[in-house]
Amino acid sequence: MPAKKLLILGGTGEAASLAKRVVAQFGDRLEVTVSYSGVTGHQPELPCNVRVGGFGGAHGLITYLEKEGVSYLIDATHPFADKISQHVYVAAQTLGLPVLVFKRPPWVAQPKDRWLEVDNMDRAAEILEDLKAAAFLTIGIKELHKFADLPDVPLLVRLVNESSDPLPLANYQTVIGRPPFSVEQERKLIQDYKIRVLVTKNSGGEQTTSKLIAAREEGISVIMINRPPAEPLEETYNFEDAVAWLVNRGA
Repeated sequence: MPAKKLLILGGTGEAASLAKRVVAQFGDRLEVTVSYSGVTGHQPELPCNVRVGGFGGAHGLITYLEKEGVSYLIDATHPFADKISQHVYVAAQTLGLPVLVFKRPPWVAQPKDRWLEVDNMDRAAEILEDLKAAAFLTIGIKELHKFADLPDVPLLVRLVNESSDPLPLANYQTVIGRPPFSVEQERKLIQDYKIRVLVTKNSGGEQTTSKLIAAREEGISVIMINRPPAEPLEETYNFEDAVAWLVNRGA
């Protein structure tokens, strides 16, 4: 009997860890493929099939799933990758395919945290315009244009890779780095650049919590961008639950 097929939509460390666990658990009984959009720029070595590139929207994803005979789909993309998650929902409804959403738990404010939770970047930019305080942006590059009209706000922007073009900002400096970062490193950035506000997405996970600890210890404010609304699909934060989900569906 041909092996059943699992497609994991990746782009996070959790997706890679999940793929390794599934391969170790199921061996040759389940053919595993991890798909990356290619945006992250690097992928870990994995003991399974890897594909890189988009699908071409919901229709493209449906076509791929049908052509490849995928039996199970796990969406383990970034919590803010809402477009692919929407496509997953459409594909699940169209094909009746078993789908699980695997997300890392969101961060939760701790005592002494000074968080202001907002639902989008536009609101974060409005708040910075009012505060006119030096801000540390750890939001990636895609939505930096939301902060373009802030000439009176000194911005420190952290990027994974150096940008080949000037950023669409009026008053900024950049630092280049890839997580994890230590609390000491984050505190030094806050102190050296006289940062008063950290702007970040509620991505969750352990790799970048150091900036939140540093913000707490330095007594600075955090503008926390809430996650986009989730699609109505089964969801888990737990590796063991994901493996059990596959077992219960005959993998």
